Amino acid sequence: MILTVIIPIYNVEKYLKKTLNSVLNQKINDFEIILVDDGSTDESGAICDEFAEKDTRIRVFHITNGGVSRARNFGLAQATGDYIHFMDSDDLVEPEMYEQFSNIVKKEYPDIVMCGSLQINSRRHTEMVVAPEQVAFLNGRNQIAEYLNQIPLNDMKCLIHYIWNKWYKREFLLKNKLSFSPTLNLGEDYVFNCTALKSIEKIYKVPNTYYHYFIRGNSLVSAFQSEPWKSRQMLFDAHKELYESFGIWSENKNAIMLEEGKMCFAALRSVNSSRCELSFAEKTAFLRKFSDSEQMKLTVFYLKNSGKNLHRVWLFLIQKFNLFGIRIMLLADYAERRIRG
Repeated sequence: MILTVIIPIYNVEKYLKKTLNSVLNQKINDFEIILVDDGSTDESGAICDEFAEKDTRIRVFHITNGGVSRARNFGLAQATGDYIHFMDSDDLVEPEMYEQFSNIVKKEYPDIVMCGSLQINSRRHTEMVVAPEQVAFLNGRNQIAEYLNQIPLNDMKCLIHYIWNKWYKREFLLKNKLSFSPTLNLGEDYVFNCTALKSIEKIYKVPNTYYHYFIRGNSLVSAFQSEPWKSRQMLFDAHKELYESFGIWSENKNAIMLEEGKMCFAALRSVNSSRCELSFAEKTAFLRKFSDSEQMKLTVFYLKNSGKNLHRVWLFLIQKFNLFGIRIMLLADYAERRIRG
């Protein structure tokens, strides 16, 4: 069997049928689907069972709730396919995705094959394409190191940030004992990919947007994170270790620090988000902890090197007035975003 599709499921009754139908409507049939119902309290579990009764390619496992990483690890332990596709339970795949990937892996047998995605923000009603720049087969560590050394931003996102746009060779995952960290509830995909890429030998990439990723208001990605310095430090360390493994950290250090600083700045700004339910006292404690973290240093690095005039003003406020300056900056940022709409 060429493929195992692993889908962790938790309370997605509204979207699950469309997701499963998009997989079942693929142009090839040589795959199995493992549905891991992670303790859903809605009708998701019943929908899984209903689909399994109609199609023998589907296997359903109902487990106690333990998070998406544990559910993916559980599914991987049951898999029999040559390749693994980790899919989210509220997304869609285009009908030709599996056929095209199948043709690639039968010819080149890469450790990873990846594509682009169409990212749909359901709350803002916007769409964005994030895709590799061109078709390429990277065969060997030297070619991959060269690719990482000059990787375009969208290629970086496709390669490191996402897992759902890829097929992973199961033999490669098992050989390197790869699994998802159950201690992370945000960025587990990022850490998984950075760890996997340290041992990678072959990557095949295509720019086609075969995967449709939905950003919804209740997702972890869009939610306010109360302790972002913890997860962001793990992500930064994983990224650094990846580049060190290829011996190219020093020449890429500033670019990676700039990108990570941008993410840290976004985490700091999220205290203004409507999804932040902290009290004034809790926000003060949040800002105090953030200001003392390594992520504040990365935020300052980003503001200093972003090239934006407004960021220079905010940098001055932070460096001159410390915590009070951060508060002024956040108020100014909130006002500026409200004016822009």
